[in-house]
Amino acid sequence: MKTSHHVQTKFCPYNFSSNSNLTNCTVYGLVIHDKNMKGANLSGSIFTSADIYNVNLSHTNLQNTTLRGSVIASTDLSYADLRGADLRGINFYHSNLEGADLRGAKITGSIFPSVNFKDANLQGVVFSHTKSELASFLDANLQGADMSQAELLGAIFTGADLEGADLHNSDLAGGSLAQANLSGANVGGLDTAGVDLSCHGHQICTG
Repeated sequence: MKTSHHVQTKFCPYNFSSNSNLTNCTVYGLVIHDKNMKGANLSGSIFTSADIYNVNLSHTNLQNTTLRGSVIASTDLSYADLRGADLRGINFYHSNLEGADLRGAKITGSIFPSVNFKDANLQGVVFSHTKSELASFLDANLQGADMSQAELLGAIFTGADLEGADLHNSDLAGGSLAQANLSGANVGGLDTAGVDLSCHGHQICTG
């Protein structure tokens, strides 16, 4: 006979500081502004419709955390572990996700204006129907990512690994694919007006 193991969710204590442990807890309508939470463990927690502004969340553990419908603006999420997180419908305005690991994260319907994804691990992530105008994916791992029907105007993919990625019917006008790897990528219907196509691995590349 199999035993069922259920993780009980509790309400979070308001201890929002660096290296704090806030795992598997819940706060609805969370508001955090101007805090340093570097290295905190927030894995498995539920922060639906949160308002997070100018918070240092670098190197945090956000695995399987639910932040659906939140605003996360001008916030440092560099090198955060966001694997399996629910990030649907979020506005990440001017936030920093450099070096973050988003494998398995759900991000449908989110917007990433001017967000920094430099060196981020986005392998296999579904970016379809998202908005990432002027975002930087410099040297990011986007192998097998689904970026179809996305708004990517002015986005920078310089040096990114887009092997096997799906970019069909997306708008990359004014962006850059310089030195990017497009081996096996689907670029059917991709708007490349004014795009730097000095990439490699695909017939659209001029480099």
